[in-house]
Amino acid sequence: MPWARYPAIEAFYALLERLNHPQSVLESNDCAFSGPAMNEEPAMHKRLQCSGRLMILFRSLARNTLPSEVDALRGRLHRDLSVADPTFRWGIVGTSVVPVRFLALQESQGSDLGAQLMISFWAWGDSETDTMQNLGRVFKALGHALRRASV
Repeated sequence: MPWARYPAIEAFYALLERLNHPQSVLESNDCAFSGPAMNEEPAMHKRLQCSGRLMILFRSLARNTLPSEVDALRGRLHRDLSVADPTFRWGIVGTSVVPVRFLALQESQGSDLGAQLMISFWAWGDSETDTMQNLGRVFKALGHALRRASV
């Protein structure tokens, strides 16, 4: 990966390692990253942007079939993110609830229809280094929020 030299990338790998630790109540099943490229968001007055996603769900699959559990996780992440770095303005984290069919759940256990949380993230900067430093701040805040949610 061409951006591996930046601490933000190692911070993301550490975030994934903690999130997927056997003692975490959460786990991830997908992620993506698009490195620094020309900014496509006119409201953000920076030259470059990078973005990505992280899909998370409860390790106990049945919890993902309870809308109240998924909504509570989403709410907690947003509350914890809002206080993690309140003056930071060159990064954004958003969430979407994505419908999922959990084939591992037998119908006798209840519904196999549920959801997982897609966490989308963006960071902006005037140079590649600036953008990746801002991405590091996004991952620091996201790591803090996910640590609190994974216990």
